Amino acid sequence: MDRVHAYLNPAAFQQYLSRVAKYLALFVLVLNVRSLPFGWHVRVFGPLFHLRFRYLVFRLGLLLHPRKDKKAAKQKWLENLSPIGENLFDKAIAYKAWAGLDDCDYNCHLSNSCYPKVLSQMLDAARLKAALVYLPSFLRAGGWIALGATHFQFLREIPIFSTYEIRMSFASWDSKWIFLVIRFVTLPKKRQGGEKKAEVAYVPSTFADGPPFPNLHTPASGTATPIPSKGPIPDAAAAMKAFAARTTEPDGAILNCICVNELVFKHGRITVPPALVFAADGLCGPAPPGEPAYSAENPPPHWAKVQEIIHNGGVNAMTHLLRGGWKDVPEGERWWEQALGGQIEERRAANMELVYGVRRGMEGAREITPIMPV
Repeated sequence: MDRVHAYLNPAAFQQYLSRVAKYLALFVLVLNVRSLPFGWHVRVFGPLFHLRFRYLVFRLGLLLHPRKDKKAAKQKWLENLSPIGENLFDKAIAYKAWAGLDDCDYNCHLSNSCYPKVLSQMLDAARLKAALVYLPSFLRAGGWIALGATHFQFLREIPIFSTYEIRMSFASWDSKWIFLVIRFVTLPKKRQGGEKKAEVAYVPSTFADGPPFPNLHTPASGTATPIPSKGPIPDAAAAMKAFAARTTEPDGAILNCICVNELVFKHGRITVPPALVFAADGLCGPAPPGEPAYSAENPPPHWAKVQEIIHNGGVNAMTHLLRGGWKDVPEGERWWEQALGGQIEERRAANMELVYGVRRGMEGAREITPIMPV
């Protein structure tokens, strides 16, 4: 009873409210921590700082070594960063995230309008992480990657507080543009005993004689995309069933959203051919049948050309090549085209037929006669 009377005291009650407000503010702050100032910078540049810290520790270990040994060891350390002998189409980068309050809408799932925000907040970090894995030599030579366009297709909802993965892989490229495919996936929930939870399709009710009120609520309990109410129901159901079958990843993850980025490699304001950038970091096609797989210990044939450039002229020679020096190389002697020929070229051409439509569609939209607002 004395405790109740103590809280009825105005001074004590004010102190109690102050404490509650402090904890509530701290709770809201934690929930929105990703949107705090400099949060983007920490996420984006974190992998870069980590790499520089590793390099600093490595250099400290060479303090007592002769200068000649230091130079050779540094060159070897930097070469080991490059994915020498690896197949570009066999590499993928994953970045984990979660659907927090600051990214979700009143339907309690990740808002479609927040996917671009996720791109700016997390995918910039994921793209830099991918660049450090795929293209360390290109970045070291002063290159950078420009984003030309982003295209989304929303497939299934990501419920609030769910964890999801952003998976990135290169799909194709031409003489200028690189197409990066990004998949937002979630792992399916499992019941006890390992049985996966069945998904229930949400079918919106329609009333032919009712007022045309929009349905503002979408399902948040599951991840299924609403089935359209128009058109023949059997055909629509069959189409959605077939479509859902194509939205499952090989490891069982559910594909919630797919995104295509159009990127371009730059050095200053000069565009660099994608094949040159990839090959300069050791990426190539598979070894011929019967021969051991390419690796840092068994580098591909074109790697000798890359080492010759670096050893003779250092980073400056590579910079000269990227900034237009490649044009002086005769057509038949362009080692980067040979490195990405054969199976890689066949797969690149096949994938280009699949992804280039997004660019063609946007270019076609620009040709539509605009209607001026009144």
